[in-house]
Amino acid sequence: MKWKSPEPREYYSKYKKIDVKNGNGWFECYELPGDVYAICEPQHLQEVNCFLIFGKERALMLDTGMGICNIRPLVQELAGGYFDTLQIVNCHAHFDHTGGNWRFHEVLGADTDLSRRQAITGVGSEPLSSQTDEDMFLFGYPQGFKPEEYCIRPYEFRPCADGHLFELGGRTVEFITTPGHTEDHAMLYDHRDGILFAGDMIYFGAIYVQFNNDILGHSNIEDYIASLDKIKARCKGLRSIYVSHNDFITDPSAIETIKAAMEDIISGRAAGKPLHDAMYGYYQDPPTMKEYFFDGFSVIADR
Repeated sequence: MKWKSPEPREYYSKYKKIDVKNGNGWFECYELPGDVYAICEPQHLQEVNCFLIFGKERALMLDTGMGICNIRPLVQELAGGYFDTLQIVNCHAHFDHTGGNWRFHEVLGADTDLSRRQAITGVGSEPLSSQTDEDMFLFGYPQGFKPEEYCIRPYEFRPCADGHLFELGGRTVEFITTPGHTEDHAMLYDHRDGILFAGDMIYFGAIYVQFNNDILGHSNIEDYIASLDKIKARCKGLRSIYVSHNDFITDPSAIETIKAAMEDIISGRAAGKPLHDAMYGYYQDPPTMKEYFFDGFSVIADR
């Protein structure tokens, strides 16, 4: 597959890599500006990023990764004395963000039927089977991983209201609901340093607004645009955006760039190409999907 390359992504060289004991040969950790650690899984096609956000008194973690390897010992190592009071938040309920949830006592997220249902039932192996194809792994399966058993286990969930403030000690982080990618999507905004943790809605790669099923939720491109406008209005001191896939950090100008692309799709100014790629099969969406190409990213939509 095209994504496979034994060399690390160039963008990792911009950040300080942290030597850890509990990476399990799977996780990599980087120190980012603003007392933030990024935990990534570069050996799987999803290349998902999780974030540990530190205040003076406690820490907050966004997402728990794919669940392919045990992330808990690594988080305990990185969080240190903050671990006992660490709170976990999901940006949304997709498998690549919730796989390790069950290893923690509680996870917070947007209050929707989708997030509540997944916490109770998890997601079985069959809908996720394409994610365990060996071509999805850069160096093959990690030791001990059984692809036929991969699933999202149930976990303890607590709903979090839009505007809720996490007080970390000298640092306030706000929970902001941002439907569009899915109905339960949310972002975190760090008021101290002007950092937006944008989940799956602001980054340069393939952006998805085509979901329409009970497992992966429901996308809405109009809601997506409204959520980007909401972020602009709520995050007046925004200085940088930390994202959940690919390069960790992008510029705030990405908000307008992605919003303009969505508007072009709605208006018909952008022309999409029919999507016939087996790697997207696990999304369980109709064959009317199209991929719209823009400068540095694309949008996959059912339009």
